[in-house]
Amino acid sequence: MNNKLKTKDFILIALLTAVYMIIYMVSMLVITPLGALGHSVSPGICAIFSGTVIYFMAKKLGKMWQYTIMTVLVMACFTLMGGGYIPWYITSIGMAIIADFIASRKGKEVSTCRVAIASGVLHVGQAWGAIIPASFFVSRYKSYWMQKGQTEAEMNNYIKYTAGTWGVISTAIVFVMAVIGAYLGYLILRKHFKEA
Repeated sequence: MNNKLKTKDFILIALLTAVYMIIYMVSMLVITPLGALGHSVSPGICAIFSGTVIYFMAKKLGKMWQYTIMTVLVMACFTLMGGGYIPWYITSIGMAIIADFIASRKGKEVSTCRVAIASGVLHVGQAWGAIIPASFFVSRYKSYWMQKGQTEAEMNNYIKYTAGTWGVISTAIVFVMAVIGAYLGYLILRKHFKEA
């Protein structure tokens, strides 16, 4: 099995990332009525709808660094939209690397369980971009986003659902939603891919 990425693989990752970003933007609209709680679990809500993309990537491409490259592209998109934040880069890309080690080393023969766990880890990394700063350096986190246009009341609500006990709860919710999303992806695509 050749696990090296080729030019066509980068193109496929870019296309799947574009689909993923569209799903992410739609899921952000879905969470709007949920307010700060919805914002804290938004990566999980995205994961439910994008599980098909994650599963497809694992089964069609199945190469090391696929999730890391996708995450770098996602973070680049958010940066271009004004949402870049160093802790978010660190947690998202760091957890994407772990997700690759969980699911990408096995190639296309990876089990659905491994893809689901990798999706959980990947999306928890995105959630931790808010949870870790809100839990460990809240004043810097709050002032950064207030400089970008958030009000103090909005930030206090976001922090409520991302710090302390709520941070742990939000992490668990995101992980479970991501696992569910990967299994939904499997159910949708199972006729197209033979399960390992």
